[in-house]
Amino acid sequence: MFKSKYEWKVRNTGEVLPESLQKKYRLNSLEQHILENRGYTTDEQLKSLYETGTHDENGIFSMDEAVSRIEAAVAGGERILIYGDFDADGITSTAILYTALKNAGAAVDYLIPNRIEHGYGPNIDLFKSRVVGRHDLVITVDNGVAAVDEIGFLKSEGIDVIVADHHEFADTLPDAIIVHAAHPEGEYPFEHLAGVGITYKLITALGLATSDMLQLVAIGTVADMVSITGENKKLVIDGLQQINANPLTGVRTLLSVSGHTGAVDEETIGFGIAPRLNSSGRIADAEIAVELLLTEDRTKAFELASELEALNDERKEIVIETFTDATGLYEEDEDIIIVRGEDYHPGVIGIVASKLTEAYGKPAIVFTLDGAVYRGSARSIDGLNLLEAVKEKDGFISKIGGHSQAFGIEVAAHEFNEFKEAVEQHFKDKELSLKPVKYIDMMIEKDEFKLAEFERFENLKPFGQGFTRPIFMINQGRIESVRQVGKDKNHIKITFQDISIDTIGFNFGHLFHEVSAGDRISLVGTVNINEFNQTRSLQMIIQDAEISNVQIIDMRSRVNQNFDMISPEDHFLINRGKEKKSQNYYHYGEQLPFAIDTLVLRDLPESLALLGESIKNIHVSKIIMIFNTKEEFYFTGAPDFSLVEGVYRLISDREDGSINLATDAYAFADHFNISMKILKMVTDILEELEKIEVKNGIINKKDTNNELTESEVENSKVKSAIDHRIQSEAKLKMSSTQELKNYIKILIADDGGNNES
Repeated sequence: MFKSKYEWKVRNTGEVLPESLQKKYRLNSLEQHILENRGYTTDEQLKSLYETGTHDENGIFSMDEAVSRIEAAVAGGERILIYGDFDADGITSTAILYTALKNAGAAVDYLIPNRIEHGYGPNIDLFKSRVVGRHDLVITVDNGVAAVDEIGFLKSEGIDVIVADHHEFADTLPDAIIVHAAHPEGEYPFEHLAGVGITYKLITALGLATSDMLQLVAIGTVADMVSITGENKKLVIDGLQQINANPLTGVRTLLSVSGHTGAVDEETIGFGIAPRLNSSGRIADAEIAVELLLTEDRTKAFELASELEALNDERKEIVIETFTDATGLYEEDEDIIIVRGEDYHPGVIGIVASKLTEAYGKPAIVFTLDGAVYRGSARSIDGLNLLEAVKEKDGFISKIGGHSQAFGIEVAAHEFNEFKEAVEQHFKDKELSLKPVKYIDMMIEKDEFKLAEFERFENLKPFGQGFTRPIFMINQGRIESVRQVGKDKNHIKITFQDISIDTIGFNFGHLFHEVSAGDRISLVGTVNINEFNQTRSLQMIIQDAEISNVQIIDMRSRVNQNFDMISPEDHFLINRGKEKKSQNYYHYGEQLPFAIDTLVLRDLPESLALLGESIKNIHVSKIIMIFNTKEEFYFTGAPDFSLVEGVYRLISDREDGSINLATDAYAFADHFNISMKILKMVTDILEELEKIEVKNGIINKKDTNNELTESEVENSKVKSAIDHRIQSEAKLKMSSTQELKNYIKILIADDGGNNES
């Protein structure tokens, strides 16, 4: 049994799209099914996907006031500072507003705090050293809405502040002109604009927007993982068109340096552009990325893009190191992951928190020590407002802000242990079901889908938060082939007997040791069109997997042995006479506990009956078959009666009725054309039947007048044991993997049959 990381829920709203809308939007059956299951059955809902548009920027609360203040500042030659954020959303926001105001002739500059030195958002110390006495108007972009004290400080110094932000409001609003699509006093029809989206609306209201700015709006919007529906979808579509048609110098160069070729879509942004922009703010200076997006000089752009590429590579190494360490601190019995490091890099703790959440399906907060406080980054799972949950323990919190799913937090070092215990206990008291959910849009059964149907998915792009790429499920598919791929064998490819869609699982290489051809497995993932050698085919990208039945893993061959899968806590079956290393070791024939997790069949049993006695009716999740043996009898076979009788007669014909094995054994065996192993079997049988005596390497015929009979040879314990051993080898060592798996299932069921062929 292999458990899924997510709880799988198949969407089914029961709603039906009117035929008129099916015709209006020319929906095929696949699109119709997905839209109905997601509850998109009205014209207004479909328009948010297929006919997206923008809203009047002047409908945003305080927009007119912000425009008036900025126009006055430009006209009066006031010194304007754009105060940005160090992520891709803040970087793109800074770049487009700086460009707009510079083009308008403003005396404008920009400043982005250093993540390590200053932390997130407005910073009073930074304001004292870099703002006071130098600037008359500060415009914060992608930050500021919760900075009551910091903005209050600027106001006390006679500096006006405009906040263009999209983050959640604190209980108290700062003393500033706040431009926010979800302002509590506003009525703007779309509340989910990213920081760069609200900044672009401000620029548009100023009459300073240009079409190429949409490239950066798209990048910032996708990077910040806001809802890609409605107005955001329109902004991203238009921005992607601009990037593909005539990219900005910085964007073009960054794509080139990263090795990207071909069309740019939302995935290119999410997995290519955004991480590289973010790397500057994570481990260096985000202003490097701003410079890249502003420059029109190709040489300078190449230098800056190359620097971002190097920073991104360095960031990856730091993430791996930190994640490995944090994993070692993870406490499995807790419902929330809270770990800390004395020297974790502040720039990667958010990524590490995301990786922990992805790996273990639990919310995570990763902290690093910064002087007298622990500075942390949190990531939640779907359906859990982690920000609200943690805020309930605000007595320990120095600073907190962000979204329900991702936020920053600071806790005094001397209160960290109490904070951790309080939050962990809070989750225990709530008894929450924290397994993240993966919603399934449609089941894949047989070959029911055509390539042309999936090509129509282009009409639904770009996908993202709010309307994610559809998820498909293969339920209990029978495997045709399975193989590891990739340089380090970290990935897996699976094909099915009745389904022509190939599947690939990146970082699912471990599944190779869990299944084999003929097994059944359930998979969920996205389906895309794979192009290889000028051939286009459907391919599922695996996101999760589950094996409902007992897993039976074949490690009989040394090539397939992966002992990392075996734990000292597993249960082991070994042969009688072998030492039991601990209480979880059992001899074949002994009764195992009723329910166990993993059973290792270490030794080849002396008989199939003993194996059956131990495993019948057990409840087990995983069985690992090794069947180790030092001696093999299958190819040598058991001695028959004529051989035993011949050896006995030769011994009897000796004058003294004895044979010295030290001097005569090889000649003796050669006489009968048998191996020494067979000779040993024969002498063991004769000794058991008291026909001979073996002492000090000498065989002596016993005084007996009884003739050797075939029945007594066949019924001897030695002969019977050899026959059982050969049967055991034949079934357990010589069978194919699938034959052996089926046989083991029969023994477990103890019903002489098996429902699964």
